[in-house]
Amino acid sequence: MLKLSANISLLFPELGVCDRVGAAARAGFTAVEVMYPYDTPATELAYALGANRMELTVLNAPPGDYAGGERGLACIPGQEAKFREGIEQAIDYAKTTGCQSIHVLTGNMPSGVPESVCHSTLEQNLIHAAKRFADAGVALLLEPLSKYVLPRYSMTTVEQASFWCKRLTSQGFFNVGLQVDYYHTQMEQGNLAAITRAYFDDIRYVQIAGVPGRHEPTNGEINYRYLFKLLETLGFAGWVGCEYLPESDTDQGLQWARDWGYL
Repeated sequence: MLKLSANISLLFPELGVCDRVGAAARAGFTAVEVMYPYDTPATELAYALGANRMELTVLNAPPGDYAGGERGLACIPGQEAKFREGIEQAIDYAKTTGCQSIHVLTGNMPSGVPESVCHSTLEQNLIHAAKRFADAGVALLLEPLSKYVLPRYSMTTVEQASFWCKRLTSQGFFNVGLQVDYYHTQMEQGNLAAITRAYFDDIRYVQIAGVPGRHEPTNGEINYRYLFKLLETLGFAGWVGCEYLPESDTDQGLQWARDWGYL
């Protein structure tokens, strides 16, 4: 049986972040995930998690200037110091909240910089992050994001993300894996079942949302019941993050998970 994690950056939007943990618990979840929690003191989120007996399954490392369009700094030459500061911030937050996985966004490709230079910068930054995460007992997750959502993003396909996972593993970092968001992968590539089978050994985390619209997984073109059964057949033991925008009331919109026996 797959394990669902509620994305408290998107679900239960009428509540404060810490109150969303309790709402997720009352809805039947045993875990939550969060995108950028840094405006909420880690001690406060940790208290909410403990009070509701909930686990925090993944958080994103700081993205840089999010309002200014940055989505990570890992591939951007000249931003190494700021990237490393963000990695330490993510580690500290994960330690306080008990989170075992951190998604490192790789960034938008900068204009006028040779791709080879960006790739070299990305490799060195990922090596640094993988080492620091290994020291902290945390997994590093890489997620491809569709160019139809982020046109200049540096990692848009599962193949690209898997390449970097294997590159890091070959250098002795075994705490690295894929975070496959079926919303982004469907937008970018399609062939979700084939991709799941082909890269299953690298996949540590899955996220779901309907396409188009990024709403409940029952709304749209993706057959999630089929994909869930496939993941179970393959023996997936990681978390499935419900990273979607509820069309109306979050709890009512979770009826799909109850009908399918996951909540």
